[in-house]
Amino acid sequence: MSTVPSHPSSNGNGSSNAPHSNGNGHVKKPLHCISDVRRRQGITLRTVARRWDLDVSDIRDLENETANLTLSQLYAWQELLEVPIHELLLDSEMPLSAPVLRRAQLLRLMKTAVTLSEKSSREDVQYLIHRLMDQILEIMPELKSVGPWHESEERTDLREKQVYRLPESH
Repeated sequence: MSTVPSHPSSNGNGSSNAPHSNGNGHVKKPLHCISDVRRRQGITLRTVARRWDLDVSDIRDLENETANLTLSQLYAWQELLEVPIHELLLDSEMPLSAPVLRRAQLLRLMKTAVTLSEKSSREDVQYLIHRLMDQILEIMPELKSVGPWHESEERTDLREKQVYRLPESH
């Protein structure tokens, strides 16, 4: 059973994915979607309150999308809801820093190269794919153990209600 540290002060109730005012004109942006994930998982406020020995109103405050939760609180929610922590967080509107963006691009490129390598049986194509993989590893050696894209044709991300489709193999 996970425990949650003391809850933050409430800045309102409900979940609408829209910015909230904190009463002094400052608009607070949503930080997480814990309430949505909890409802999707079929867990009631009362169940969470019982598990954590808190009042339902305290749980409502904790899952308020503008509540600035501590890492301990986020990890407690992750454990309770049994989802990856990234599914509880909303994407920032700020762009990724250049090094993080470059790493993400190289990671996707390596995953694609590994997938192509596994799918192709032609020697000339394998040669080019392995050259590409070697060049990627020269830039970022830590990508050596990266695996292929998922085998399924579709994968979903619970944060978004979209389906990401992988390219069809020929």
